[in-house]
Amino acid sequence: MATTMAVDGTWTIKFKTPGGERQADLVFKTDGETLTGTFDNAELHDGRTDGKELSFKAQLTAPFKVKIKASATVEGDAITGKAKAGIMTIAFAGARKTR
Repeated sequence: MATTMAVDGTWTIKFKTPGGERQADLVFKTDGETLTGTFDNAELHDGRTDGKELSFKAQLTAPFKVKIKASATVEGDAITGKAKAGIMTIAFAGARKTR
């Protein structure tokens, strides 16, 4: 049964970068269609969700300073998406750790 809080919780994602595979934690909290939270402890900005599809921006500081714009789809306890950072688009996938 889907609810509007389908994306809420802590997620661990993995993605490949030019420097190798990395892992990050995403923490999501929804209020209607507004999505807030963190990406590796960086605050999310302009977060939106319809309960399954989501998008957000974040200013990361590690391993280097970069702005990202991400979109993802949640299916149960799995998440897949893409993050655009500069000229690169990096695919990511992961799973929910906690609700």
